[in-house]
Amino acid sequence: MKQIIQFFNPMLYNLFVNRTGFITILIAFFILSVSYSIRPKNDFSFHQQTDRLLSQQLQHVKSTLETLRNAAIEKNDQGTLQRKFTEARASFKRMAVLVNYFNPYQIKSLNGPAIARIESEVADRIIAPQGFQAIEQILYADWSGDSSNIQVAALVNDMFPVLQNLEKEPDRYFKFSKELVYDAIRSEIIGITTLGITGFDSPVANQSFTEAAASMEGIIQLLHLFKEAQPESDKPLFDFLLFALEKAKNYIGNQKDFNAFNRLQFITQYINPLYKQLVETRIRTGIGAPAGRSAINYNATSIFSTDLLSVNFFSPPQEYWVTPERIYLGKLLFSDPILSGTGTRSCASCHKPELAFTDGLDKPFSIDQSHKLRRNTPTVINAGFQTKQFFDSRADILENQLAEVVHNVEEMEGSMLETVIRISRHTFYDSLFKKAYPEEKKVSPFILANSISCYIRSLVSLNAPFDQYMRGNKKSLSASQQRGFNLFAGKAKCATCHFIPLFNGVVPPAWAETESEVLGVPATRDRKNPTLDDDPGKYLFTRSEAHRYAFKTPTLRNVALTAPYMHNGVFQTLEEVMEFYNKGGGKGLHIAPEYQTLPFDNLRLTRKEIKDIIAFMRALTDTSFVR
Repeated sequence: MKQIIQFFNPMLYNLFVNRTGFITILIAFFILSVSYSIRPKNDFSFHQQTDRLLSQQLQHVKSTLETLRNAAIEKNDQGTLQRKFTEARASFKRMAVLVNYFNPYQIKSLNGPAIARIESEVADRIIAPQGFQAIEQILYADWSGDSSNIQVAALVNDMFPVLQNLEKEPDRYFKFSKELVYDAIRSEIIGITTLGITGFDSPVANQSFTEAAASMEGIIQLLHLFKEAQPESDKPLFDFLLFALEKAKNYIGNQKDFNAFNRLQFITQYINPLYKQLVETRIRTGIGAPAGRSAINYNATSIFSTDLLSVNFFSPPQEYWVTPERIYLGKLLFSDPILSGTGTRSCASCHKPELAFTDGLDKPFSIDQSHKLRRNTPTVINAGFQTKQFFDSRADILENQLAEVVHNVEEMEGSMLETVIRISRHTFYDSLFKKAYPEEKKVSPFILANSISCYIRSLVSLNAPFDQYMRGNKKSLSASQQRGFNLFAGKAKCATCHFIPLFNGVVPPAWAETESEVLGVPATRDRKNPTLDDDPGKYLFTRSEAHRYAFKTPTLRNVALTAPYMHNGVFQTLEEVMEFYNKGGGKGLHIAPEYQTLPFDNLRLTRKEIKDIIAFMRALTDTSFVR
């Protein structure tokens, strides 16, 4: 033994022949062997098991898609293809728990909305609808026999390279830490609640319940891996979680009628307790939360909690986050005409607190009062929870939006730099800036914009009667408002653009992307001879034809206080808005632009249903911001 060690490693030999060194080696080997034997049931194994599960799910998705493609090639009838499609997308939904979270880019090609889109860096390349939703549109709405079979086969073929890229992703299993996989589960439950049961990705087939149940099956498979990997003391917690999930899955899997489904009951009786249990189990078992900035407060135990979302995620770096001193300073500046070049207009001139920070006009007047501006004044309530600003989404953060407004010759005709100079002469403001920004040597245009933006970020409105109901107060919504919510999130399809719980266009569960829609809004209220409003919208910013007439989806919170409506203020009442949507937007008025994203179908809402939906929207009123 000595000779072998001496040959391969003389240094080790010297330790071996030395008694102290020999004992040191024995101790080291003992420590290594013990530490290896008591590795948690083990992280590396969990990575591998999760990766193996995803591989199995990928294979099943490919298999069901091959069956669908073959049926299309063989020119099977519409009903047969619909059944094959249902099997394929249910298989995809089981896999999507991981893929939605870890591969969001690929998801756009596999299950993105059935509308044309662009990649942000290539504005002139318009990508035609792809994936499951494009196939769904053909199978359930645009079926035309043999030509449809050819289209379906082609769309399925285009999905295989994407799936193969997922399959061949190098060292994929390294991503699957417990923290991230657990967060993928949490994210999927939010996705089921905010997108799944609303018909967001099954807008024509209305198979939301079958697919939500399939997503829950995927979650259950992952939770079994967690249970196996955790200490014995933690297993009962996962048993309770699995039981709650099985209950929710069985309940929603047995639903048949998309329009009649009681979403309010499902969320309050199944989702809310499940989400709370999921968060508390993570905390009690010591599973960490993902590092870095996130829109989500990982310790919030409800999707409808006031602290679910962190406004800091939508803000500049930490040194510019909201503080009480900055809110106070920003509130004063918000109402001070010192920002305008004429000294006659402040932010509050157009964003009036008593009108939910709007102005009550279809369009505001220019600063010289000579003409009206092009677009309606939006509310700034909850504007801190957005990744895009302005109706055309041309600004990312509030600071940049504010600077644009100040410099706009029609709006404020001002200068941030000149305003800073004027403010520096005010000893009162100077002392407030020093308190709010003690680390800054002097006031800058950005600091000025940040102070007002901090005030706007403090204008949070998340305590309406609807929120109170979702937190347990069953008396806060009337029967009409309850019916209205179920219609809003179901038959009327409102929630497929105005996403719960913010009711704006920031897409859950990541809240990192803000949607714009092409609705075909008329220029006037003339119903007999309507014309399309000529404002190009987002096209002015992106120069993509797919964005011509596209506008950011605004929040519906406090919508009862923010009339008139639409980007041009063309509708005076919520009844007019609902009539427009009920008839299919621009399509119903025969003025639809080429890339209208609003579904063309008549919603067939009755007058009573419209009344209930409006009653629900009034339940989104929260005036606690007036202070």
